[in-house]
Amino acid sequence: MRKFFFIGILVLGVVAGVAYFIWKIVSALYEDWSLGKDVHRIKVESAQRRAQRQQEEAARLDNGCAHAFGHALGGFPPNACRKCGLERERPAGPCDHVWRRSNEPVPCSYCEKCGRKYVSPTIRDL
Repeated sequence: MRKFFFIGILVLGVVAGVAYFIWKIVSALYEDWSLGKDVHRIKVESAQRRAQRQQEEAARLDNGCAHAFGHALGGFPPNACRKCGLERERPAGPCDHVWRRSNEPVPCSYCEKCGRKYVSPTIRDL
């Protein structure tokens, strides 16, 4: 009788160990599937936000100006329109700068929204 008891406990221990490892495998597979589903949802939301941001950027530059981006003249930043003062891409930070020329001896420009001053690096080094 004792022999059957110890064999039963041994078999029960082996079955419990196998059941535990099967449970760990199934739970890991479920967690991986769940994370994959969440990653897909995040990718879709990110693509939607990116498309919305691109539309906002295009609408931002539609102000009726025939923009002239390129070489900076008169102390303008290199990516600012010489006609309307808007920058080609929205700058980092809270202000969407609109640059205006300054009437100072050194060519520079000021943002009409926040008052930030821009002096060309080549002029600053002289």
